[in-house]
Amino acid sequence: MLRKKFIFENDDEENEKSDFQKILDLNKKRIHYTDVDFETSDGKDFSDVIETSQEGLIFTFNGLDEYLKFFFPEEYGEDNSDGEYDAQNYDYMYRGQWNWYDEYYDRSSDDWGEGYIVDSLRQEHLELVRKMSIIAAPSVTQYIVKTKKGYELQNTKVITDFLSTLKLEDDLIDVYTDAQVAAVEHEVPKGIEDTYCNCLNEIGIERYSQKYCFWKYEIDWGSCILLFARFGTENDKLLDLLFEAIKKISVRHLPEYYEMHYNYWDREAYDSVWVPKVTNILENKLEELESEMENTEYFEILDKIVSIGGFNDWVPTKDRKHEINIQNLDPETLKITYIIRSKDSWVSPSKKGITDIDSIINMLNVGSLFDRMDYRESN
Repeated sequence: MLRKKFIFENDDEENEKSDFQKILDLNKKRIHYTDVDFETSDGKDFSDVIETSQEGLIFTFNGLDEYLKFFFPEEYGEDNSDGEYDAQNYDYMYRGQWNWYDEYYDRSSDDWGEGYIVDSLRQEHLELVRKMSIIAAPSVTQYIVKTKKGYELQNTKVITDFLSTLKLEDDLIDVYTDAQVAAVEHEVPKGIEDTYCNCLNEIGIERYSQKYCFWKYEIDWGSCILLFARFGTENDKLLDLLFEAIKKISVRHLPEYYEMHYNYWDREAYDSVWVPKVTNILENKLEELESEMENTEYFEILDKIVSIGGFNDWVPTKDRKHEINIQNLDPETLKITYIIRSKDSWVSPSKKGITDIDSIINMLNVGSLFDRMDYRESN
């Protein structure tokens, strides 16, 4: 009976030990790891994440978002918060499940209209565009100037309209989108890994496996002892000190998820797609134009359309009462398909017509002599 009483009292003594004393005993292997547990001052033991081993604590996560929510609860841990939403999106990006193509393609029309895509053309591209303009639209040639340093783009909008006129807009947008995806699809996960994978080494929390990030992490008992020395006292709770230590070390967090592509960009990967594919598109178009050089009247009309404003762009009339959108130029009949609408578009619907280039120019400049909105098809 005396022996049983001694064991009972000893068990009570073990349960009353501070976290610091437990760790000292575990570090010297005076007790077994299954005989101890740890929790925060408000009673959380995080048993779904933390397990105790003979060597220290082991943390297990099912991905980056769980890792971030656990170790950085103020930034990412609150349910249904912007931080939790960011963590989930970072996780999609890191796993390669983020749809970069749709994200870039959704902005591509604006990028084209604002001239960003044309501004991305390189020297070899500008040389090809200039050669095309000499054939198809001589008035455009003046906007690609050859200097000692190379070709300089003088008017982005004119070149954008010219390339649209040659029906190159869709092809160039596709390549631009593919190039941007190539620039971020590997660089963003690398940036995430560089930021967070080993960011807790300073306080002794290290990867359990050198092959994988955001899966298993561990902190040994020696490092746990140092937490008390650096961040608290012997009477503190281990898990409280753990989270306190993470707050105090310098961790550079990621930008908001929608800004990731601005911060992580692989120029070499971008160029590997953009440069050769655009070169191929422009070379093919130049070859096509060279084969059609006999159709001089077609190119003369094309040049006039470019000078007006190009295809698929609303051009206001001189009196600002209407605007015209040139849709197509038939290379055989040389007739232009267009749409016209009142500047006050709610007053009357737009109308479609077919006519020649001279009539288009008259409608833009001398329309007061007739009703522009009357449908006409010239023979």
